[in-house]
Amino acid sequence: MDIRHEPPSGWTSNDNFEFDITCNEIREGLVDFEADMLTFCFTPRTGTGELECKVELREYLGGGSIGSVLLNGTGVTTIHKDQTANSWLCFSGFGWHDEKRTQRIGVCHYRVSLEEGTSTVRVVIGAQEHQM
Repeated sequence: MDIRHEPPSGWTSNDNFEFDITCNEIREGLVDFEADMLTFCFTPRTGTGELECKVELREYLGGGSIGSVLLNGTGVTTIHKDQTANSWLCFSGFGWHDEKRTQRIGVCHYRVSLEEGTSTVRVVIGAQEHQM
């Protein structure tokens, strides 16, 4: 997992979705991603106070079931008071579905939360929402 202050190489505004989240709120769902990287971009609003942005990624077992936390699947970044630049969390190296390593993990459950503040940020996830 990398914490960045600029977009990762290869980042495009295509194939992603976004939402706003406020402190003490939890947003979760399923995402599809093709490459072995899943990126979260946190954009603070003007006047944002200091807060922690947390992400947890869990395996998706199918049928609505969620498994354990993925390898390298947790991260936290801090947005500082009056910060204007984006903060990025980039996850990779999740593992494989099979012992022969023929099928990479490409669907997972995400959980995003903000703590330690009263602000709202915009979250952009470099993936597609999983359609059931």
